[in-house]
Amino acid sequence: MKKLLVILTILATNFYTANAQLFKVFGHDVGFIYVGPKVGMNFSKFSQWSYTGYDVKNRIGYQLGVVGDFGFTNRFSFQTELNFISKGSKGIYGTVEETKRMPAIQIPLLAKYTFSLLGLKRVYANGGVYSTTRIGSGKVIYKDGAVYDDYHWTRFDWGFSVGCGAEYPTKDGIWGLDLRYDLGMVDIYRQMDENTKSRFRSFQFALTYKFDMVDLYFKLRKKNNDEGGDRETGNKGPKGLKVEQRN
Repeated sequence: MKKLLVILTILATNFYTANAQLFKVFGHDVGFIYVGPKVGMNFSKFSQWSYTGYDVKNRIGYQLGVVGDFGFTNRFSFQTELNFISKGSKGIYGTVEETKRMPAIQIPLLAKYTFSLLGLKRVYANGGVYSTTRIGSGKVIYKDGAVYDDYHWTRFDWGFSVGCGAEYPTKDGIWGLDLRYDLGMVDIYRQMDENTKSRFRSFQFALTYKFDMVDLYFKLRKKNNDEGGDRETGNKGPKGLKVEQRN
């Protein structure tokens, strides 16, 4: 038993030493945490429609949210987001043109792999699942300006996401360009006379800016420690000279 413990200890020490440069959490060699805003657009439509002569087109929508990237190594990380997104679809039936719009909250859960490619130091591929919750009722907007509430949307949707992107580190954070394709698995739009399932298909692109939360934490802690040290030793003037207190 003692020999087994010694062997495990040696292996763990060697593993930690070999991977120390890959892990960082709160300034120690464990992992990394990046958090920041996200803004972008999406092109969405229904996968199919049951009405003869109804031509389905992509609709342009927007997305706003917050992204979090939790790293295990320099290459592997887990990414999740909280997005407000406007999906939908456009359709043309004869001379009638309409736009179906559904605002929702979307949460993706993605595995991420980062690597170097064509001179770029941080290129990544990711994939996973997403869930969407509708906010309020959807809308049908006709070309003549008429707007109606549309209650045929389901409340929840989920599906698979695959994507890629590139990131550019700066002194204070990381800029990123994210491209993604969502493949819905739920019959999202239901009517009594429909015989087919209408699933979302969506292509998204977005800009992100993520802050290094570990770095921010240690900067704040250092600042607090410095201020605490100044309070203990007294105020200091130029070049660190102590300034005498006057009554």
